[in-house]
Amino acid sequence: MTSQENNFVVGFDLDGVIIDHTQNKMRIAARYGVTLHPEDTHSERMAGLFSPEIYREIQKQMYDDTDEALSAPLMEGAFGVLASLREHEIPYFLISRRKTPINALHLIERRGLWGEYFTPENTFFVENMEDKDPVAATLGITHFIDDEKKVLDLMHSVSHRILFDVRGLFEESPGLVRVKNWSELSLVLGIANR
Repeated sequence: MTSQENNFVVGFDLDGVIIDHTQNKMRIAARYGVTLHPEDTHSERMAGLFSPEIYREIQKQMYDDTDEALSAPLMEGAFGVLASLREHEIPYFLISRRKTPINALHLIERRGLWGEYFTPENTFFVENMEDKDPVAATLGITHFIDDEKKVLDLMHSVSHRILFDVRGLFEESPGLVRVKNWSELSLVLGIANR
């Protein structure tokens, strides 16, 4: 698939795709007496390691407007690919599931992305995972990148669903393309070395 296709529109999830919460998750889990390895920090795996109550508390600490939550770095390579998309005038959107969007906006701003790469016009927040697909359909998104397979399985309107699988946790799945990093993603999007 190349970016030369008509109506090529990219959609991104935020957490686990653009923002890397690995170190924060490991640090917060240690407060609860649990030692996590990087591969344990994926949300689909991590949720099973704690009681629902404790996991909700951990999520609040990871995503609320605290210095720790706002310290999460960009995924390596994210900035360059976003710059390339903008340079090649390929439309892109952020569709993130966040209970408190203002906290996500603060994080995006701290990472130097707000105003430059993301604006009110291309940034959308939803409450539930099933809400992402209607937004993607309205925006005409053709390629959506998420780190959760269960979210991509609900993205019926998107013709190219890309699983951002940094840790190699998922098996190949029909209808999904797996990438492990932003370099691989740039190849899949057809913008590498352009």
